[in-house]
Amino acid sequence: MAILRRLRVAGTAFTPAAELGEPVSLAARIYLLCEAGYEIEHHPHFGYRLLSSPDRLIADDILSRLPECRWIRDVLVFESTASTNDVVANLARDGAGAGVAAFAEEQTAGRGRHGRKWESDPHQGLWFSILLRPDFPVAKWTRLTLWIAYAVAHGIRQYITDARLGVEPARIKLKWPNDLFLSGRKFAGILAETSLGEKPFAVAGIGLNVNHSTFPAPLDATATSLLMELGVEFDRNALAAAILFSLDQSFSLLPNKFQQIVDWASGVDYLKGRSVSATVGSTIHDGAADGLDAEGALLIRTKRGETVRVASGEVSRFSSETE
Repeated sequence: MAILRRLRVAGTAFTPAAELGEPVSLAARIYLLCEAGYEIEHHPHFGYRLLSSPDRLIADDILSRLPECRWIRDVLVFESTASTNDVVANLARDGAGAGVAAFAEEQTAGRGRHGRKWESDPHQGLWFSILLRPDFPVAKWTRLTLWIAYAVAHGIRQYITDARLGVEPARIKLKWPNDLFLSGRKFAGILAETSLGEKPFAVAGIGLNVNHSTFPAPLDATATSLLMELGVEFDRNALAAAILFSLDQSFSLLPNKFQQIVDWASGVDYLKGRSVSATVGSTIHDGAADGLDAEGALLIRTKRGETVRVASGEVSRFSSETE
């Protein structure tokens, strides 16, 4: 990690070998990086410089791009796993502390809300989960999903700015409670799961379509990706680091400054003004989406003029146009 971080900071300049480590161990570590797909130039007098990086998720690469964090503390990357949420939940039950992030190039049993399957094409997106142990009352853990959406959207924006891509991601919208949309199509989903045993914890699962150029039917009618919408490919390691840092920095808003997150969500509310049908248990609420309350719950104005508050549930149907 230290070698990659130093080489990235140097940019196109050479970094003297003496600044990278002891000669024997340095040679071995450079060799391993090259074996992993990094192209590193060596000059006997000037040292080393990084020419290119592989298009694959690598834990050390993500960490090398990650600024100093308050609580994000470890990154794991799996080539394939059933579900990163399950991986992180198992780590939590084994006593792992908050801040462990697990990524997978492929999920064979990735899931969304209500057990739906999440398509996780290898080497195209970001599929990852983070272990959370919030130190505020469990009653407020319902805020987690909205916070994750906020942090992901801001992480994407920061990456675009830092990478100088020259595109504007202002079209990102939130479809309450857990989907991010571009041009009316979903490109990201969030699944927050909690365990309220003796040592309660939460797992934040995030699926993000990044460099997909197409989707098979019937997904092609409802799904999109950052590449398809913005026209540029993303460095997935750098984007992962940007989102992790955004999550790390914004977590402090949850206990006492949640209104900042609600204000953002209200400003990008995809559902407001649309006819919706929200399912809460066995009850269905039909009406027009009327924004969010201070806790991030969805407000629905029924045809009888009543306002129904939906704190958790699912918007199963919504109109394509606002009223």
